[in-house]
Amino acid sequence: MSDTKCCQNPPYTRDLQSKKVYCKTHFTKRIETRVRKTINRYKMLNRDDHICLGYSGGKDSTVLLYILYALKKRFPHCHMTAITVDEGIQGYRDECIELTRSTTKKYQIPHEIVSFKKIFGATLDQIIKKSRFKENSLSACAICGMLRRRALNYAAHQVNASKIATAHNLDDEAQSILMNLVRGDLNKFIRISRFPNRKFQIFIPRIRPFVHVTEPEIVLYANAKDLKFHSYPCPYASSALRNDIRLFLSDMVEKRPSTLRNVVNLHDSLTQYFPQVSSQTPPFFCKKCGEASSHAVCPICQLLESLGFENPLESEKKS
Repeated sequence: MSDTKCCQNPPYTRDLQSKKVYCKTHFTKRIETRVRKTINRYKMLNRDDHICLGYSGGKDSTVLLYILYALKKRFPHCHMTAITVDEGIQGYRDECIELTRSTTKKYQIPHEIVSFKKIFGATLDQIIKKSRFKENSLSACAICGMLRRRALNYAAHQVNASKIATAHNLDDEAQSILMNLVRGDLNKFIRISRFPNRKFQIFIPRIRPFVHVTEPEIVLYANAKDLKFHSYPCPYASSALRNDIRLFLSDMVEKRPSTLRNVVNLHDSLTQYFPQVSSQTPPFFCKKCGEASSHAVCPICQLLESLGFENPLESEKKS
């Protein structure tokens, strides 16, 4: 039995689940429709939101910028600012920054660059170099993720954003769910939410419009639209557990194409049994940098202090 074609246009890709063959036009419209439905399903955006988009210049964030820019045209009261985080990775981030500058200029999107060096007093290279000599040190990906989240929140506050949009895709979402299961981390498993919940008032809600779009679909969309993106992998991208989960899911998807969606849909179904998250006052404000924390001293200040770095935010608080 032959595959069903969407139309008479030249074929571009074949959906693994439905076995249907799509041309470029119908494929890209299909992805855009799915993103719109995801935003509506999880109530991710309001018409007057100021979206702070984490824009690295990679394929995922480039496609998200393009689609959100197109959606924004329908909502004149909605604003968007692209935020590029410069971690300070020698020989890697500089090229990305040039690309993000040229792309945001092309679409006339306000663009801000925030650096680890300015916010934390050290580059990621410097932090990783020192942390490797510490016992029980976090992986490079864990350290970078923690610092990037703080940097994005910091930048979003600077531009008075109401939402932070990140380009985490379906692959990322399924991996995170399974990672927390494997670790037996119930708290993090429960905290994963596709709705823009706000546990603490000081934290700006985050949205992930790509949670039902796979990584291969994002690459296909970028190529179909001829979008320029940075394709070199981060030199620190070697988180052992996530790589193990990624390989496992990749093998499962090859045999059972619906695996990723099944994992996320099951988590969606379970959320009705999770404790409801309500905006509240955090138990602590870090006595060093003043940021909201579940401890008297936040994990970032603990990390920087243990490595001998002085957090500039701590200096600002003292002054």
